[in-house]
Amino acid sequence: MLLSVPVNLPLICLICLGVVCVCLLLYYFGLFGRFVFRKEKKRIVAEELPPVSVIITARDESHLLIQSLPILLTQDYPNYEVVLVNDNSVDETSQLVIEFKNTYPHLHYVDLTSSISNIKGKKFPLALGIQAAKNEVVVLTDASTIPNTPYWLQHIANHFVHKTKVVVGGVSIARKSGLGNAIQRYDSVMTMLQSFSYTLAGRPVMANGRNLAYTRTLFMKNKEKFVSKPKVPYGDDDVFMNQVARKVACDVEPDSDSFVSQAGLTNARWFRQKKIAFATRSLYDAGSRFLLKSFNVLSLLFYVALAIAVVFTLHDIGLLSIALGVAVVKIGSQYLVFGKAAKKMNQGGLTPFVLLFDLLFCLMNPFMNFLSKFEIRRWK
Repeated sequence: MLLSVPVNLPLICLICLGVVCVCLLLYYFGLFGRFVFRKEKKRIVAEELPPVSVIITARDESHLLIQSLPILLTQDYPNYEVVLVNDNSVDETSQLVIEFKNTYPHLHYVDLTSSISNIKGKKFPLALGIQAAKNEVVVLTDASTIPNTPYWLQHIANHFVHKTKVVVGGVSIARKSGLGNAIQRYDSVMTMLQSFSYTLAGRPVMANGRNLAYTRTLFMKNKEKFVSKPKVPYGDDDVFMNQVARKVACDVEPDSDSFVSQAGLTNARWFRQKKIAFATRSLYDAGSRFLLKSFNVLSLLFYVALAIAVVFTLHDIGLLSIALGVAVVKIGSQYLVFGKAAKKMNQGGLTPFVLLFDLLFCLMNPFMNFLSKFEIRRWK
């Protein structure tokens, strides 16, 4: 004898699906909408842009610096310097700097070849680079990234005319053929979408140190927080933003002319960076951790709840239609928000595959989160 399905079970499934959908819509429109639907003002370059110091730290990256330095040193900007910190390199970095300094006098060099520190990663060289900067506005970038245009600094620094203390910029992945590149580009857009949205919502996290600017005064007042976790070699930009930036005026710069680009990583290196990103979140404040983790959990629960709801409503076309209708609302909203964000960032070609990539990351995120626990153990 077949067991009958309880009459209220399909209804319970629909209610659960509806609750998850509503929570996700709050993220899409209540949080991400702060950035996606924000009307960007027409950029008017201030007559007197503030002097800027661009900070780069590099260790054995002369092969990257030879490509990025010429573009960084030829920005269309009236008054700026580039501070390059050589973090104990054993390659040709020092010789390369000597050659560039002959042509570009605004290149300043900090050599840490003989320096020893118990602070892992880029924290120590970056802190010394900021201390060596002579200007109040410091813009952080990386040897592996290249500004999209000569107007990169104009876009970023223009915000500081209006008493802004922190500006979050974008980092895009160079477009190439192949599924791996598409996955990395999708992840890049989603990261920027969340980074910009959280910043505008007053909870700045997920800032990318390859395109991040703040005042030197802000850093110097809070430098003990910057180096407060000496055994943690990564995530200094995220953690510093999360601890400090909520107390000051922040803004974002979503124009693609203000972005910096980096070449796609190998799959193994990209996966490792994602694990590190998950591990870094353990250092965020409780509210930020809750919001980030809840979004990932809800995204996965949606597909689980949808599958269960469809199974238990197959016998009733009316209830099945409701379940599918809820799915259409959620997925349609997701396409709308991601599509507008990608268009705003000039990151084309990804929107048609949003559902595919979303499913992929829903499956990958729990696995990466689990592996990140081993990264945290190494830091203790």
